[in-house]
Amino acid sequence: MSSYHLNRFLFDLKMDESAFGRALSNLEAAMGAYDLKEEEREALRSGDPRQLRQLGAHGMLALYIMRLNPDYRNNVYWTQK
Repeated sequence: MSSYHLNRFLFDLKMDESAFGRALSNLEAAMGAYDLKEEEREALRSGDPRQLRQLGAHGMLALYIMRLNPDYRNNVYWTQK
């Protein structure tokens, strides 16, 4: 099972501020730009990096889903590329 599209989504969330903005304003539409399986979409909606890891997401990239969570959004970690 390839997790390329899942990892690409998370990479873009990390590196591309416009992709982050799109995901922040409309996660469903942002996910629509990637060939994601339904279980990957559900994991992204959940915001749980552990669930993403089980689907093949890279450990460091999986953390970037938490950037969409208001409690973690302003963490200085996100500014490190």
